[in-house]
Amino acid sequence: MKENKKEEIVTEDNSKKEEITFETSSNKKEKKKLVIGLILTLLLIGGALAAYFVFFNGKKDTDPKKETKKEEDKKKSAYYITDNSIQDFDLHFLQLENEEKNKIYSPLSIKYALQMLKEGSDGETKTQIESVIGDYKGHKYTNSSNLSLANGLFIKESYKDSIIDSYKKSLSDKYNADVVVDSFSSPDTLNNWVSEKTLGLIKNMFGDEITSLDYVLVNALGIDMEWVNQIRSDKKYYEVNFKREKYNISLSPYNEYDNSKFNGSKDVKSAKIAAITNKYDIVNELGKDKIAEILKTEYQKWLDEGADGACENFGQTAGFGGAEKLESGQAFIDKYLDTYINELNENYKHNSSSTDFYWYTDDNVKVFAKDLKEYNGTTLEYVGIMPKTESLSSYVNNLKASDVTKLINSLKDTSIDSFKDGVVTELTGNIPMFNFDYDLHLKDDLQKLGIKDVFEESKAELSNLTTDKSSYISYASHKANIEFSNDGIKAAAVTGIGGKGGGDCGFYYFFDVPVEKIDLSFDKPYLFLIIDKSTNEVWFTGTVYEPTEYVRNY
Repeated sequence: MKENKKEEIVTEDNSKKEEITFETSSNKKEKKKLVIGLILTLLLIGGALAAYFVFFNGKKDTDPKKETKKEEDKKKSAYYITDNSIQDFDLHFLQLENEEKNKIYSPLSIKYALQMLKEGSDGETKTQIESVIGDYKGHKYTNSSNLSLANGLFIKESYKDSIIDSYKKSLSDKYNADVVVDSFSSPDTLNNWVSEKTLGLIKNMFGDEITSLDYVLVNALGIDMEWVNQIRSDKKYYEVNFKREKYNISLSPYNEYDNSKFNGSKDVKSAKIAAITNKYDIVNELGKDKIAEILKTEYQKWLDEGADGACENFGQTAGFGGAEKLESGQAFIDKYLDTYINELNENYKHNSSSTDFYWYTDDNVKVFAKDLKEYNGTTLEYVGIMPKTESLSSYVNNLKASDVTKLINSLKDTSIDSFKDGVVTELTGNIPMFNFDYDLHLKDDLQKLGIKDVFEESKAELSNLTTDKSSYISYASHKANIEFSNDGIKAAAVTGIGGKGGGDCGFYYFFDVPVEKIDLSFDKPYLFLIIDKSTNEVWFTGTVYEPTEYVRNY
């Protein structure tokens, strides 16, 4: 049974929030195409009986208004966020936790959590958070059954009078946050909220540890989206056959997951993409006279090799395709040359692809990108980047946001202008499917970024959040999940290639054509990003070292 629910636009200012209505379904698990869910949790624990000092390393706070720009710049982290575009910050957690394992996290969710934490901080604590988050303001997104971005402040009932009213109002007005008072006698209230806000993907996030907490600040992000077109059609063949030229390829309809090799040996479930472009102008290259000469020679050779006897055995004649009586080479040319020329001309400038995608490859990397459908004005794009000449671990260590931006700006579509003149280009690739989750070591990572005082009871300054002078953040957690398939942000690949031939005794001649093959298969560890196409903001980042087995739910 379906029911209507309301959600609101997430906003960073005090403007009136817009409500929208969307449908949810109790059988969501059976019909979901793609689910990526994320929960970023900052657990804020109030301490007791501790003195509070407004000092850090023995230095008094300076007045920001009196600092020079040079002095202000010194306080900025190397990962200072300047705008909504791709930032070094978005990649830094890959580098901080650069282990050879599957991982996923959401820079967008971490940014929102840091924004909300900054609202409640003061002094050096605020300065350290600002050194990373700067004046970042999250983009407005409209929630629906396919996209959920939610913030929440959960307060233990016995602690509710300690939370400052202006902080609660600020979270509600700027971040559309739910403010919930709960007994914290069990994690049920928090877990139910998290499950709803991550579209049902993440359940039972919290355990019995919730009973010892005073308040919990949460950001949750979930998407459930389909590709504009499936990676591999499940309804029709993709087939290219050039008349009178030696080239053909076919991809059968997508029914079951096929196996492809990953890291040289492991079989993984995958599907195939293809784009074929013919920019070899054979008629212009060879000329009509040369084509006639080749046809006449090959036809005469066919006659000399016993075409008469063969056709008698078939009980038929054998001219062009077996349709006419045997005749001399010249007579054959006089009758069929123009037909050959016309069909060869039809092949030239053929351009087609099995699905929509973007691509780039050079000596060092392969890049595959594909758009998800637009939902409420938001279009996300998946971008996979596979290093070819070095390990993913080494590649990630040296990766900069500018490098990623350059690769994205280099992406080509599958139109005819994207391919080389003078050849037939065959671009194919196997795209693995996977399904995994990951827990980021968020507290350690933030401390390495320079956000330290907020995690120390004697140094944390949260006077804009609570009246409790000893309050500090004792724990920070970030959990994410991704499911990537043929239907949504998922990947699957299958291929079938075969030749065609005649079943009778007719004369068939196929001209050789130069074929340049581009392999876009993702068959080694790679990284991926999921990006808002309008703002270039990174929603999710991760690595795939071993595509985990995916089971189709149907």
